[in-house]
Amino acid sequence: MKSQSLLSILAWCSIMLLSLAQQSLAQGKVISGKVSDDQSGDLLPGVTVMVKGTNTGTITAPDGTFKLNINNNASTLVFSFVGYDNKEIAIGNETVFNVTLKNGKALEEVVVVGYGTQRKKDVTGAVTKISTKEFNTGVIANPLQQVQGKVAGLVIVQPGADPNSSMTVRLRGSTSLQGQPPLLVIDGVAMDDFNRGINSVAPGDIESYDILRDASSAAIYGARGANGVIIITTKRGRSGKASLEYSAFAAVERVSNRLKMLSADEWRKAVSDLGLSNAADKGANTDWQKEITRDAVSHSHNLSVSGGSDKLNYRASFNYLKQDGVVRNTGKELLTGRINVNQKALNDRLTINYQLNTSLTKRDLLPDQRDFAKEDGSTIFNLTYNYLPVYPVRNSDGSYFQLIDFELENPVARLNQIYHKKRENFTQGSAKIDYQVAQGLTLGTLLANSRTNELEDYFEPRIPEKNNKSYASKINFDKVFTTFDVHANLKRTFGKHNIDITGVYEYNKYVNQGFQAGARGFLLPDLLNNNLGLNTDIQPNDIASFKDENLLISFLGRVVYNYADKYLVTFNFRRDGSSRFGSNHRWGNFPSAAVAWRISGEEFMKKVTVVNDLKFRINYGTTGNQEDIGQYPYQLLYGNVGAYYNNGNVSNGYGITQLNNPDLKWEVRQSFNIGLDFSLFNSRLNGTVDVFNDRTKDLLFQYDLPQPPFLTNRVIANAANATNKGIEVTLNGDIIRSKNFTWNASLNVASLRNKITNLSGKFQGADLSITARNYGFADGRGLSNAYVTRLIVGQPAGVFWLHHFEGLDANGKQLFTDYQDGKRVGTTTSPTDDDRIYIDPTPKFTYGFTSNFSFKQFDLSFFLRGVSGAKIFTNTLLNLESVTRLPGNNVTKDALSNGFKEQPQPSDYWLRNASYLRMENLTLGYNFKANAIKGINSFRIYVASNNLFVITKYPGIDPEVKVDGNKRYIDRNYYPKTRSFSFGVNVNF
Repeated sequence: MKSQSLLSILAWCSIMLLSLAQQSLAQGKVISGKVSDDQSGDLLPGVTVMVKGTNTGTITAPDGTFKLNINNNASTLVFSFVGYDNKEIAIGNETVFNVTLKNGKALEEVVVVGYGTQRKKDVTGAVTKISTKEFNTGVIANPLQQVQGKVAGLVIVQPGADPNSSMTVRLRGSTSLQGQPPLLVIDGVAMDDFNRGINSVAPGDIESYDILRDASSAAIYGARGANGVIIITTKRGRSGKASLEYSAFAAVERVSNRLKMLSADEWRKAVSDLGLSNAADKGANTDWQKEITRDAVSHSHNLSVSGGSDKLNYRASFNYLKQDGVVRNTGKELLTGRINVNQKALNDRLTINYQLNTSLTKRDLLPDQRDFAKEDGSTIFNLTYNYLPVYPVRNSDGSYFQLIDFELENPVARLNQIYHKKRENFTQGSAKIDYQVAQGLTLGTLLANSRTNELEDYFEPRIPEKNNKSYASKINFDKVFTTFDVHANLKRTFGKHNIDITGVYEYNKYVNQGFQAGARGFLLPDLLNNNLGLNTDIQPNDIASFKDENLLISFLGRVVYNYADKYLVTFNFRRDGSSRFGSNHRWGNFPSAAVAWRISGEEFMKKVTVVNDLKFRINYGTTGNQEDIGQYPYQLLYGNVGAYYNNGNVSNGYGITQLNNPDLKWEVRQSFNIGLDFSLFNSRLNGTVDVFNDRTKDLLFQYDLPQPPFLTNRVIANAANATNKGIEVTLNGDIIRSKNFTWNASLNVASLRNKITNLSGKFQGADLSITARNYGFADGRGLSNAYVTRLIVGQPAGVFWLHHFEGLDANGKQLFTDYQDGKRVGTTTSPTDDDRIYIDPTPKFTYGFTSNFSFKQFDLSFFLRGVSGAKIFTNTLLNLESVTRLPGNNVTKDALSNGFKEQPQPSDYWLRNASYLRMENLTLGYNFKANAIKGINSFRIYVASNNLFVITKYPGIDPEVKVDGNKRYIDRNYYPKTRSFSFGVNVNF
């Protein structure tokens, strides 16, 4: 079905392209001209030029010029551009038109706010809009890269450069202990999975992002908006002659930084100097980091066709991305297709929007990224760092060199011999119908359905030196998500009073099912995992299957009141009912209220000409959360609890795996926000300042239970409260506006702090009240339950909990501070938990800076982003920086000089400064003049570099790691970061 969908889209687009080739121009004349800003004289690209009352039109080229074939009877030209007033000009006998547009619509820009739109100047919440012209440039493989660093408080990071890993996205920090991304909405349809949704849309198909940052804006999404909302609007067709667009890039990536491990000669010298055995020396000189990596090539192609009339417009697009990973045998291929059709009928009272999109992803995965194993692929890098440089990659007979060692394995052999692939098919279709029943009253409905199918293949051969058995598996998931709503909207104006009322009923259903089949001991390894029946060994957990589902029903309403464009009020209310909670707590109510005062509209501001717009906002809202607790968290569940021997055979054991909790209820976030929006100096300086204070109560969390009397030791309960406070500042400036040269820049800065205020509750008479709980841990040789972060009342979630390192004694033993009643009384080599201190790793602030220059046909842009005050626990270095690991394991160069004579223990010595400034992108482009090439309206070429440099003191590979959950700010063998160089083109026919 998925392949048929792709073929259908391809056939449809082919027909459109053929129709373009068959079009002939009517008899007439050719007109031309240029369009510029009436104040600065800047030439304006992308202005729509239409012959009034017809479908004939074009858009201005990057240099502001246009050329258009028109009929002799054409009488009027209409010029329109976002942020500017429309202008009509009589054609007459003229053939050249030099047109100026007045910048008068900046505040009339439409913002998507959920289940509707508002004028930007009427928005009362913290909403940020990023349009096409503001996107980051360069190599954009993931749509999120377009807005990375653009929005204050929106953190988008990707530890390493694995093409198959997802970006971590957090808005105003993590409002829950599990850490969740914002809700993703694409063309009005809320996605059931953030990463699957973002993977389904091509960067070139996106028109704009609207980010709802506070609870008053997100409350309209109720339970799904607790972590904020990102709304993506894709491109639509425009009335006029059909347009064909093509864009592409090709890039080369290479590893930007490596760990400084001992070379073979350095290992030999170190072993000799320390008087250790060199029996492991096989005479080789191998750099294992180089052996498993390569220069990776990626390329992307996007083709779209669009057009239509006043009654029907369309846009169809295809995107192909091939992205190799810098680690050998990793990479992905992504093919996406999308059709958007908008139709009007019945004197424009009926509007129908159709949307169909599909994507096919093929992934070559790291050996250790199996879904059921829940591994992140770090094993291969741990092997790479530890395998000795004196070992060869292959033996003299061509076979792979392997140790007889239960811990270590040849990393090159593991990459090349393990077969690990995944195929994902995603298809989504939606139809939205709106009918204007009367003036200002619209009724409508939306139906959307998506289906995802994933098939994962894995085969691991037998390694004789390990005395293991070969293993093969297949894993399949099938996920279906359905959304249906009925909505109504009423708009009325009474003199200076404007009211906008929206009401919605919404139904969401999610069904997920899958299975895993695995087996061991294959006699014919060449079959990989294609015949699992040819095995000699199946263990109890090798076969598994499941099916689960959840249902969310919602009633919501919004009232927007505007008096004289000066006094603005918004009320939202949403009531959600979820199948994840018991009948006594199934429904949650999530209201919000916001008011705004446009100070610039007052009479006393008329003489303050420097201020174009000044608006003060204040709002309060509540949202709910039900994520990361499974589909049946309140119910009693049974499952596999282990295995036992039965007459010499291993059999599964079954028992209670989850206790029922009928008192489980919604996690609720309450948010208070004060904001100020301003536009100064003829709108050349614009900015926003927001200060917020969030309180999350009844946090959903898995708590420990005593055994006995309980049959299991964990339960999901509401047993924590937390606060989250911060400030966000955004500035945008048009610094220079001249005929041939422009310079604009934007800066955003954000700072936030969170704190756990309560860890208490009850469950069936058991007191869950605690003051602290161990959270994240360090791993490695000799480390067992080595917790390094904690949840504790009065501290940030996941605060580091470490001994203070004071140095080494004469024998190389580690010395730690000895505390009594919080005061230092000396040092100790055997510290206790009472000697630990708390250290917050959260950055003091994050920031992003973008600067764009244009000179005639040239454009130059760069994008910087960074954090200040962050700290990272270097778990990777903890395991590599001690000579005690020699001679059997490799170590870093620093291990020879840091003085450790014993296995290092977790302490604040390994907590390192992770502040950084990154040149994320540098792009230089050239725009050819309009019609410089016959048949081409616009043509741009560019060269770019991503991750050009990083300024940091962090000693690891890269200072970006996971920022939430129990692995937050812990560096643990991540995929290496890359630096890329690319060349690209954008063509409009």
